[in-house]
Amino acid sequence: MEQRNGGGLELLTGMLLGAMGGFVVGLLMAPQSGTKTREQVTETVADLKVRANEVIENVRGNTESLLNSTRATIDEKLNLLGDALEAGKKAAAYKREELIEGEESAS
Repeated sequence: MEQRNGGGLELLTGMLLGAMGGFVVGLLMAPQSGTKTREQVTETVADLKVRANEVIENVRGNTESLLNSTRATIDEKLNLLGDALEAGKKAAAYKREELIEGEESAS
């Protein structure tokens, strides 16, 4: 199954649009004056904008935190890899010297 980036944001957007659509349909079906309905729609849309902005900021914060954590992990793993590479080079040089000395003493 294919992974999709931004799935949480897409889900949230869909939920907000669905909630707004449901609210508007509910208001249009309600027996009240057009003025009162327009006022309620305006208030709800303003509230949804505020909530959407809060969610977007939260997602941005979480994304930034995840990126920082990922960068730190990558840096740590690169340092470990560099240390392992250096240790491997030293071990290879030591073994090379050991083999050269073994050949010289056998001759």
